[in-house]
Amino acid sequence: MSSELERRLEGLFAQGPEPEPGAAEEARHRALRALRPVATPHRGLRAAVLAFAGVVVLLVIAAGSLAAAGALHVSIGAKPKPARPTPHLTLPKRANGVAAIVDGRLSVVARGGFRSEVAASAAALSPRALYVAAGIGDSLVAMAPDGRRAWSRPVGGKVVAIAWAPDGFQIAYVVHTGQRYVLHVIYGNGIHDTLIDRSVRAVRPTWRADSLAFAYVGGGGRAIVYDLGHQSREVVAVDPPVTAVAFAPSGDALALRGTSGVSLVEQSAFRHIAAADVEAFGWLHGRLAVAVPGPGSAVIRLFAPDGASRGSFRARGIVRAITPRLVVVQRKQDVVAGQTTLFAIPRHATIRGLEIG
Repeated sequence: MSSELERRLEGLFAQGPEPEPGAAEEARHRALRALRPVATPHRGLRAAVLAFAGVVVLLVIAAGSLAAAGALHVSIGAKPKPARPTPHLTLPKRANGVAAIVDGRLSVVARGGFRSEVAASAAALSPRALYVAAGIGDSLVAMAPDGRRAWSRPVGGKVVAIAWAPDGFQIAYVVHTGQRYVLHVIYGNGIHDTLIDRSVRAVRPTWRADSLAFAYVGGGGRAIVYDLGHQSREVVAVDPPVTAVAFAPSGDALALRGTSGVSLVEQSAFRHIAAADVEAFGWLHGRLAVAVPGPGSAVIRLFAPDGASRGSFRARGIVRAITPRLVVVQRKQDVVAGQTTLFAIPRHATIRGLEIG
């Protein structure tokens, strides 16, 4: 092997991260074991064999470096684990995509037949489900409908909540770093990451319909509305701790769940909507929907953005989520359903997040 080739290889491998401990030693042992049947080679053949062994060692080191960088998966002597069964997702009518995290695994279905399953801590669909942003390992990752990664950004911790702005230009996300939860905003293309608050709760932010402001829960448990244009904060007058926030799909009405139940804030007017015992709440077809548990079924009460009552209906089972298009109910058969069946889940499975785009 020429000295010129050696210099090129050394320069190439120096650009990658350090390999995993023992990778070089393992490669050396394997190369030598493979050469044991060769008996007393001539000097020229011995030199060629040793050069070949050196190339094997360098290639394995390179593979280890690429694996550490996330560009290559390396498995030596280990059988791949059987794939876990994917919950069966079906697109609801008039929806562009659906994403759900069941027992720590993200399942996504989008128009065009795109399906994906990966271990994730949080996820959010972009408008019209063109992309999905997910917390994978210590990174925030955006994936395109064809399954490729659009971009990936290390965030130094576990992403626990993600919210994509209605216009698709920005993403608000909460990351767990050390003993704190930190709130960031990043552009939808993965650039211009901005720190917003160094101490928040692990609650999913919610964007106002105009994408110019979003609400989150601060470290003290109070709801805060952050105005991007003025870079200002307004504390919402709801007793802490607030455990969930949800802006209306149009206008500026904000629903919150706190110690006294669900409340509604619209044009500085405060209204108490429901008692503390609430299974889920959200905006359904432009109306605030609050699910109150009952014997064998839940009562879902509907309210206009100004707090006026708009009737109610029953859902048999436990209401797990309320999305802008449907109510998600878990029945005794362990099937999550609404206007259409979304997916079947294993018994006692935990649904951490669900989003329809």
